Amino acid sequence: MKQYEKFQFAWVIVIVFLIIIGLITLAYIYKWGNNPIDTTGYILLLILFIVFFLGFYGMTVIVSDNQIQIKFGIGFYTKKIDLSAIDSISVTKYPVYYGYGIRMIPKGLLYSASGRHAIEIKIRDKKGVIQIGTNDWDNLKMVLEESIKMNKN
Repeated sequence: MKQYEKFQFAWVIVIVFLIIIGLITLAYIYKWGNNPIDTTGYILLLILFIVFFLGFYGMTVIVSDNQIQIKFGIGFYTKKIDLSAIDSISVTKYPVYYGYGIRMIPKGLLYSASGRHAIEIKIRDKKGVIQIGTNDWDNLKMVLEESIKMNKN
């Protein structure tokens, strides 16, 4: 049963992808450069960027009875974390240069679509941490703590 579900739209990622798609389209239409993009190249680039766009336009965090699920876009990438494996949870603020998407950070991995706050999860028997970037950190932390307590009982 779902106890928490929150979708975050990735404004920065969407704007960057739309600018890139727009520039590729203009380069194709106006034949920019010494070696302009041909129709096949344009279609392949457009398909590539549309697939990436669908994969990273937002992030959904779902907390169920026994796991956390982090899903990007339409679900090409999904990370599942068992609640029973969690050692500790805290709220942290990460620097803006960590960026958005799936990022390697000094402490471990960051999954983020917007904002600068994250829930930091320490997994039992693992060195690194997992940070889930969210603009709803207080509710997510509360739900995770309650779910972990219920899972232990």
